[in-house]
Amino acid sequence: MNIKKKLFVALGIIGIGCIVLIGYSALRFSPEYMLRIIKYGNSDINDYGIFPARKINKAEEPFYYRKTEQINGDEFVISYQYGNQEKVEALNTLLEKSGTTAFIVIANDQLVYEGYFNDYDRNSINTSFSAAKSFVSLLIGLAIDDGSIQSVHEPITNYITELAGTDFELITIEDLLLMRSPISYKEGKFWFGDDAKTYYMPDLRELAMKRTKLAEGTDGNFHYNNYHPLLLGIILERSTGKAVAAYMEEKLWKRIGTEYGASWSLDSEQTGFEKMESGINARAIDFAKVGSLILQDGVWEGEEIISKQWLQKSTIVETPLNHEEYQNSFLADRNTGYGYMWYSVSNDENYDVYALGKYSQIIYVSQKYKTVVVRNGFGNGEVDWWPDVIRNLIEQLHVQ
Repeated sequence: MNIKKKLFVALGIIGIGCIVLIGYSALRFSPEYMLRIIKYGNSDINDYGIFPARKINKAEEPFYYRKTEQINGDEFVISYQYGNQEKVEALNTLLEKSGTTAFIVIANDQLVYEGYFNDYDRNSINTSFSAAKSFVSLLIGLAIDDGSIQSVHEPITNYITELAGTDFELITIEDLLLMRSPISYKEGKFWFGDDAKTYYMPDLRELAMKRTKLAEGTDGNFHYNNYHPLLLGIILERSTGKAVAAYMEEKLWKRIGTEYGASWSLDSEQTGFEKMESGINARAIDFAKVGSLILQDGVWEGEEIISKQWLQKSTIVETPLNHEEYQNSFLADRNTGYGYMWYSVSNDENYDVYALGKYSQIIYVSQKYKTVVVRNGFGNGEVDWWPDVIRNLIEQLHVQ
């Protein structure tokens, strides 16, 4: 057999193998899931355009931040780390070259910087990715405040009765919020991995309730797991009697002066379940208002939206941290705590807290400096850790 024939046969075998693998995967999961994997591949900031979505209406009376003396982004120099090397750049240059789409700074309730880059503007939609998990935390708190959920210490089977009579009865709502349940979660492995399944499966309720299993040896340590927000979404639906996006509109979005409507991507038209692990689609200026709500201890224009007690309990992990809990995770050695789906880092006698999503979608809140920063983007750029960049900017801003 000549070389061309051998190559042809080898390619044929590989092709048949791929077809068999895809066919097996389609039968094991769903044809729609496989089509999404093949067509779309890795997740993208424009994915709000490929999923159906549930609309979230804006506030009847929008709030507009008062503008004050603006940061000059061409002259304001920021230092940051990349590859553990110190770099220095003008703010606007860094934002443009790093794949940033929107960057907003609110200091003392005043807008001091609002910039858009890479063909984005004020009206452009930015998707949250995993920053949505921090919204999930807020919604759980709101549901506790209004009595729909009794306590974070309840077993999840109080609401997800399909799992009653199994070891899932030992898992509490708090375990899910803290990312410390024994539910198995494995990253990678392309379409066999849990990252892909929790992103692209067209029936996320069924995935979370029927296709999860428990792992041994987790010891209650932090393990980032996208099944957790899915289960919390089911609990929110069943406890409030409303779709998650509708509950968010009523209890949060319309009450904090949002200027624009938003949406929450759904797994499919047929099942209509919010992609709880990601998929809140909004304008950057309205993401900033969520940060302002956190900064103001849950009060907006004199009205308590969410209890201060919940915010303190859910957003802050007090130091010193038990670093062993974060080993073998992306938070290892970052001196950053993970609370109820919010990140926190000590700042003298205060704490900075933030929501964080893929490609560094961030809502950052500094109580010490009374400052909120929002960063959206389609990539991280040559930056090791964007929360450090934002903290550096805030500190410089208040020294000047």
